[in-house]
Amino acid sequence: MMKKNGFTLAEVLITLAIIGVVATLTLPALMTNTQEQQAITGFKKGINTLTEASQMNQAIAGFDFASFNETSTNNPETQSLYGLLANRTNVDYQLTGADTDAADAVNNGASNFVVFFRDGSAVAFPNDNNTLVTNAAVKTKQADGLVYGIKAIYDTNGRKGPNLLSNCSGDAGMLNNASQNDAQTDCSVKSNRVIKDQFGVRLRGGYAVPNGAAARWAFDN
Repeated sequence: MMKKNGFTLAEVLITLAIIGVVATLTLPALMTNTQEQQAITGFKKGINTLTEASQMNQAIAGFDFASFNETSTNNPETQSLYGLLANRTNVDYQLTGADTDAADAVNNGASNFVVFFRDGSAVAFPNDNNTLVTNAAVKTKQADGLVYGIKAIYDTNGRKGPNLLSNCSGDAGMLNNASQNDAQTDCSVKSNRVIKDQFGVRLRGGYAVPNGAAARWAFDN
């Protein structure tokens, strides 16, 4: 009599149960890692976009991130941060502003002006004299030879959530608080590292650079 090879129903059910348990345990971590990598990739792209915009504007119009003398938020012909971005990046003019629900989402309540880009990302910055060349902090040169620059927040996915600042404080709910961001010193401890969709940046002359430990870690990894 020929012996039949195969699995019993019980064996199949046990195997499926094991696969289900393994998937339940590993899927959340896999999704988190994927989201983190997407945020890091988007952040690096944003740094490059902002840097290229400043350097192109310096070559064409004669001013960069350290040369603003106006705070206009609607006139692309001004020597302002808005003017630079409006002329050298793909800005979504329908969304850019400070009073929309979308801007509030990126701001997390901060008094920033938000420029939204057509790829879905956004940059939020203080729309006041803190961006002008007359501000001593903006134009003060640092040890690396670059000016200190303008603090801003880069949001890799704009209006989409979670709209939280990446940090090295183990805080999954940190908003884009500048003082908290500046206080961080180390992101090498994985349990302290929380990578979300927002990163601190500084706009320094012809460059955009990471600002804060989490942003620096994300840019270097």
